[in-house]
Amino acid sequence: MKKVSSLFKELSDKQLKENLRGNQGLYLFKYSGVNSADLTKLRRNLTSVGAKMFVTKNSFINLALKSINKGKDVLGFIDGPMALVFIKDDPVSPAKVLTDFAKAHESISLKGGYINDGIIQSKDFKILANIPPRQVLYQQVAMAINGPLSKLAISLNQVMAKLAYVLKALSDNKEKEKK
Repeated sequence: MKKVSSLFKELSDKQLKENLRGNQGLYLFKYSGVNSADLTKLRRNLTSVGAKMFVTKNSFINLALKSINKGKDVLGFIDGPMALVFIKDDPVSPAKVLTDFAKAHESISLKGGYINDGIIQSKDFKILANIPPRQVLYQQVAMAINGPLSKLAISLNQVMAKLAYVLKALSDNKEKEKK
């Protein structure tokens, strides 16, 4: 029969490795000095934007990060009680949530992480947090495409209208000549 501590270690290690392999990014932050109620609120806010927060021992984090290619570059960020935030799709929204939480709780220290193959430093969180949401970016792209297309449609419509006026004038002139 296994001890509870070894069962916890196996389960935690398995879950940590699955999350590291199944997500496109990872943020690390130091959470010392924050009470559990605030961390629960943070966990809920992160879940609402499609991210998942995970807290475990640094030794487990080190072992799991060493087992994947991307993790070796972020091992230097681990210092003290660390929390992991797994990014599934959108890296901007979790960065905004973490940045806002860090402003409200000065003891939080955003360390870094990675998105796909790029390493994120602590200063990059503010840059990410200032990027508009994905839907706003889609709207901006659509408007940028729509503007020239609508101008083209108006111009073509005016050309067709002028052609119709010219043809109508020619038709009227022909009728006058016949009379």
